[in-house]
Amino acid sequence: MNSPQFNKTNDGVGTGIKIFVVVLTVITAVTFAVFLFKVVGKVTSSSKEKPWALHLKIVGDKLTEAGLKKQAVAQYTKFLEHEDVDLKTRALVSQTLGELYIKLGNCSEALFWFYQAQVAGPDPADKEILGSQIATCLKEVKSGQP
Repeated sequence: MNSPQFNKTNDGVGTGIKIFVVVLTVITAVTFAVFLFKVVGKVTSSSKEKPWALHLKIVGDKLTEAGLKKQAVAQYTKFLEHEDVDLKTRALVSQTLGELYIKLGNCSEALFWFYQAQVAGPDPADKEILGSQIATCLKEVKSGQP
């Protein structure tokens, strides 16, 4: 009882299985190449583009320079809502917000932002200035003045 060897090669593996393995290998290689291309594209494009949060800070800076304090406050506040803002930048922008609120005559709100800057850890050079700003606002808030 000899059974015919249907579609078998000399090594005992059927031609259909060999074709399936080759097609699967090609699909895997193409998929990997597409994945690699996307990863490389993402890495190179992210280094060229600024995150949107940074655009908000830049707009805030321009509004401050133009003397539009309330609009600058809104932009800086939106900027600080992003989690990816590093602590050094967070401290600097929070201190800027405090200074804007002083100019707007709102020492209570300025204190909030100065304390945010203090907790975020300002540069050593800014610590003394920040301490002075906090003391000034505390004095005004305790005396009942705006």
